[in-house]
Amino acid sequence: MLSFIPSVLRRLSIKTIMAVVLVSLGSSVAVGGADDIKKVKRLVARLQLELLQIKEISSKSAGEQLALLEPQNAKIKILVENNRKLSEKISSLSLKISVLEEQLEKYQSRSNSAQLSELNQLATVFALVSVGEVNSIEPLVLELVNKGNNLQKDLLILLLAETQKNQGLLEPSLGYYGALISDYPKSPYFNRAVFEASELLGKLGHAEEQMSMLEALKESDGPYGELARKKLE
Repeated sequence: MLSFIPSVLRRLSIKTIMAVVLVSLGSSVAVGGADDIKKVKRLVARLQLELLQIKEISSKSAGEQLALLEPQNAKIKILVENNRKLSEKISSLSLKISVLEEQLEKYQSRSNSAQLSELNQLATVFALVSVGEVNSIEPLVLELVNKGNNLQKDLLILLLAETQKNQGLLEPSLGYYGALISDYPKSPYFNRAVFEASELLGKLGHAEEQMSMLEALKESDGPYGELARKKLE
């Protein structure tokens, strides 16, 4: 509070000292006279009035300062509360990130293990095909199609269709080509599957169905669209 009125206090101190000096001088004189006493009383009264005024000014200044500080204090409280909430959110997010990272590590571990297992099984399939043991590959490839998640399933179905066709098993081969056509219409092997299926239909005596498939394929770009157009000439 003193910082609000340093100059006023200095002025009061000087006047107070003057009053004390006058009183001391008056007491040192044998008889100061009634007029001197009245002057001293008036001076004291004036000093008391100034002191009251100073107190009022001080109180008013303090109130103004507090009024200015109250909104700031409210803002500080809001900032402190927001900071506390933000800290809680950061702590919560950090925990969630830690849990997700842990789960990701576990998933990657399982995924890598599963992928390695599927690749080993696919290698077995290729080994069997290379030595002519194609009769043994169908259950292995179907397991990869039905349970696997890391290999291209449309390509596995195409592998089954081709191996069945090469063994002279036309109807099972046609079934696999049909599965590729119906389940994977966006496959890069779609047109090939349609053409090969039309060929098998022709061999099985379904000429009308064969023509329908070739008609559907003839507008396609690429080698199989061209083959379909030649067949229809």
